[in-house]
Amino acid sequence: MLLVETVVLATSMSIAAQPTVVEIAAGNDQFSTLVTAVKAAGLAEALSADGPYTVFAPTNDAFARLDGEVVEYLLSDAGRSDLGRILLHHVVPGKLEAGTLVGRDEVTTLADTTLALEVARDRLLVGEAVVQTADISGSNGVIHVIDRVLLPPVQQSPLESLLVNAIERGAPLFNNNNPEACAAVYATALEAVAAVGDFGLDAPARATLSERLKEIAMDRDVTERAWAYRRIMDAMLSGQMQMDSRARPTSSGSGRMLYDFEDPGSVRNFGVVVDGVMGGLSTGRIRAGEGTLVFDGETSLRNNGGFSSMRAPLPSGSCDGADSLRVRFKGDGRTWIIGTRGSRNMRGDSYWTRFDTVDGQWMDVVVPIDEMVRTSFGQPLRGRITPDQVRGIEFYIYDKKAGPFRLEIDTIEAVSGDSIGNEV
Repeated sequence: MLLVETVVLATSMSIAAQPTVVEIAAGNDQFSTLVTAVKAAGLAEALSADGPYTVFAPTNDAFARLDGEVVEYLLSDAGRSDLGRILLHHVVPGKLEAGTLVGRDEVTTLADTTLALEVARDRLLVGEAVVQTADISGSNGVIHVIDRVLLPPVQQSPLESLLVNAIERGAPLFNNNNPEACAAVYATALEAVAAVGDFGLDAPARATLSERLKEIAMDRDVTERAWAYRRIMDAMLSGQMQMDSRARPTSSGSGRMLYDFEDPGSVRNFGVVVDGVMGGLSTGRIRAGEGTLVFDGETSLRNNGGFSSMRAPLPSGSCDGADSLRVRFKGDGRTWIIGTRGSRNMRGDSYWTRFDTVDGQWMDVVVPIDEMVRTSFGQPLRGRITPDQVRGIEFYIYDKKAGPFRLEIDTIEAVSGDSIGNEV
């Protein structure tokens, strides 16, 4: 039985006389920020049409969890396009009541994005949000009240789309002992980047890339060719475009950059999950720092809670050839958890390793992937994850302590050959 409140409008009211989903929201004070956003994005008329629509409606408290500067930007003229996409990420075509949603794994939104659906501890989760009140029916759809704003994945540029697609096609070939086919897929994508100006590289950069591809093609070692192409692709995706085909190095060897947060938009790949899924009261928010990601909030032990987390998917093959994850961070003196997942939708078991932090001090931690402990709802299980299976990364504050927390992350890399431990 789902632990959500349901609302049914008077059955004597005809469908035509019922208010629309927009009118329902406008008549409820807890949606005032949402209504302001819908009007600012110019979507009020569209969402008042026949539909029907399923609207996952964040409350004012949900919007308050966002950084104030983010909300200010979204409500400005400059942020109108981004605001519209975020709002449409909350709207699904069709009238889907809670009972129907429970039987699905995901739904596709009007933003052409997907929202994962899950039932945990008798609560319906939509993405990272918990449905607090379900089935508020209107003339053109249904509203489900949620406790946080759902942020869509960052839209990929043509270059990112091309390279990610190539990696997702090529990595399985490499892992199935076919490096030649993998190298061919990678080379085709990179040759397209070098040949045309539609991918953001100017003419000198394309010429340099073309020469580098010719050099790589001369290498008789097909495995090394595949890796050389892949390193160039990783460098492009991380924003560290280097024509010597090496990704940004660590202090003790080369590594593949997974996130470096120089682009503030990359912060939006991460989503927050807190103990509200189990009735807890902990909080968490993510924001962009100066070339970093900042995750802060407060853990509460009330209602058997006590954790806050953030997580992000990784493309297939992100950790292929590596044996460890390396994170540069500034902590708060508390003990944290770094975790991996085997699916991009972040479902299933986690694989955890705990690491200590020093308040206000930049540190590095190197975590062997195959030593991460399989965990389900905080309980250790048998089994390990291998680097080629990693499809997601997450960070938890779950030390059974109440109080504020703060973790600032500079870089996350997949590395090999590093020793285990913390370094200042």
